[in-house]
Amino acid sequence: MILDSHFHFLSMKRKGLDALPDDLIGIDAGTDSGDAASRIAILPQSRSIFISIGSGPWVLDNENYISPEDEMERILADYRTFGADAIGECGFDNHWKYGTKEAQKELFMIQAEIASELNLPIIIHTRDADAEISEAISSPSFRCRGIMHCFSSDTALMKKALDKGLYISFAGNVTYKSNTKIQEAARSVPIDRILYETDSPYLSPVPMRGKPCSPGYTEYTLDFLSAIRKEDREKIKEAAIKNLYDVLQRKESVRKLSIS
Repeated sequence: MILDSHFHFLSMKRKGLDALPDDLIGIDAGTDSGDAASRIAILPQSRSIFISIGSGPWVLDNENYISPEDEMERILADYRTFGADAIGECGFDNHWKYGTKEAQKELFMIQAEIASELNLPIIIHTRDADAEISEAISSPSFRCRGIMHCFSSDTALMKKALDKGLYISFAGNVTYKSNTKIQEAARSVPIDRILYETDSPYLSPVPMRGKPCSPGYTEYTLDFLSAIRKEDREKIKEAAIKNLYDVLQRKESVRKLSIS
C-alpha cells in the first residue's frame, strides 16, 4: 500500500509520467480553479484517490485572473459538478512573489471560508511566508481543519499549526541534507498529526533527487522519517493513513468518477 497525501497527476502526465500505483491512497491536489474536469478525466477509477479543488497564489499572475470572488465561483462550480474531498492547494508564496501580499491573503481566506462552509479540509501551500500563514491561521475567521502541505518551516510554525488542529505533511525535501529545520519538525511532530507526500512530479526525495517524482517515491521519504524519528516505518505508515482519513473525515472519495 502506497500513501501520498499530495500529488499532481495532470502535471505528471505532462512530464510523461502516466502511471499511479494500483494500491495508492492519496490526494490529487488542485492548483487552479476550473481544472477539475481535465484532472478527473485522467484519474484512475479509485475511491482511494481523493481530489481537492482550489486556486494557488500563482493564479494571481494569470492573464484571466479577475478577483477572489470569481475564483470562489469557479471553485464552487467545480464542486457542484464533480464533487471534492478538500479545498486547495492555496496559500502564500513569497519566493515567487505572486501578485501582492494582500491579494494572496484575500485569495487564501476566501478559500478557507469555502472549506469551512462545505466542512472540507483545506490544503495549505506556504513558501518563505511563515509570518503570513501564521497570521492567517490565527485569524478568528479561520475555522477549518486542514493540511500544511510540503512543510518547509520550523518547529515554531509547526506548533502553531498543530494548535489550530492542522496536520503536517512532509515531502521529499525533508530528505535533503541542508534542510535541518524541516528535519527537526519531522522528528517532533506527533505521530497522530503526521502525513507524507511527494508533490509529484516535483521534489523527488534522496536518492531520486533530480528526477521527475511519482507517488511511489514516498517510500523513500517514509524510510527517512523512520530513521530520523527512530520509529518503525510501518507504524508511521499506518498512522499516516489513519491521519489522512481523519482529516478528510471519510475513507472513500466523493468525487464523481465520470464526466457526463
